[in-house]
Amino acid sequence: MKQLKIVVALVTGLFAFTSVNAGELTVTGSMQATYQSEIDRQTGNPLGMNTDLTFTGSTDTDFGTATWTMGTDGTFLGDSGADHKYTLATDIGTFKIGNSGDSANAIDDITPSAFEEANGSGSGTYTVDFGSGLEGSMSLGYNNADIGGTGISVDYTYYPKVDGKTNNEKAASGDNNAGVKSANTINVGIPVASVPFIGSTPLSVAKVTLGYENQDATDSDYQAKEGATVAVVFPVGPLKVGYQKKAYAAIATDAHQKDFYKDDIIGIAYAVNDDFAISYNRYESSQHNNDGTNTEQETKSLNVAYTVGGLTLALADAKTSNAGYTAGTDDETRTLSIKTAF
Repeated sequence: MKQLKIVVALVTGLFAFTSVNAGELTVTGSMQATYQSEIDRQTGNPLGMNTDLTFTGSTDTDFGTATWTMGTDGTFLGDSGADHKYTLATDIGTFKIGNSGDSANAIDDITPSAFEEANGSGSGTYTVDFGSGLEGSMSLGYNNADIGGTGISVDYTYYPKVDGKTNNEKAASGDNNAGVKSANTINVGIPVASVPFIGSTPLSVAKVTLGYENQDATDSDYQAKEGATVAVVFPVGPLKVGYQKKAYAAIATDAHQKDFYKDDIIGIAYAVNDDFAISYNRYESSQHNNDGTNTEQETKSLNVAYTVGGLTLALADAKTSNAGYTAGTDDETRTLSIKTAF
């Protein structure tokens, strides 16, 4: 009996020790169903659905809190297409590794909206954008949400090789897309309240965000992928006004490709109350071709959203002129969304 008591005590102590040092696993996500009509082209089946799940595991270490996340992004319980990220939060900032969370893509359009970006509702063709084409490749990064108590934030991502390959542990991508090179992206957030003299004025509630990206060209004669952006968001009570300017060039596949883009984005969102919001968004994108031709694609979108608990009903009406940077081509969509978060 004495030996049995000793065994029970040892096993109980082992489980007690394990529970103290074990981490936590949480699951969050959303389900969205939409009905979209294509005004200027054949709609086909207008129904769509997406399920996003994010698995988050965290544990405390001697250096800080280590967190792993996997976002399925529409892929249910599978690795194909999943977003993976491992972070270590320390006193000097957060370090990250994974295939998601790019610093440039995170701020491709941060103007206020009640529901969707102007170019995010299927109207128009914006295949090339600031920060596009990078996520999906393995990267290292660092971010700090408050540098030295100034409120200034920085987020940086480095890609040893933008080859679109998510590696397993103890593996490398080999010659997958062997011709591609490395890339760097960064964004910096500056609250105007931290700027001397200006911070004491009514402008102190505004925030300025800067971003830059660069992906090395595959040949010394080719154009590299490069871009920059600046955004200003100004909240006034229930009203938010934002303006963003972008200039970027896609990575070239031959020596004669010199296309680049200049975008202007405006977003105005108004919260009628805690549940109902409305917004107007305009996205102007000017394509400059190496043959000297310039075409401007413009999308205007009106959004409304009504939230009841974890359920959000939203509607986006978007109209594009010169869709796909083709003069005289119009594209209009109406999207009704029902989204549940859990």
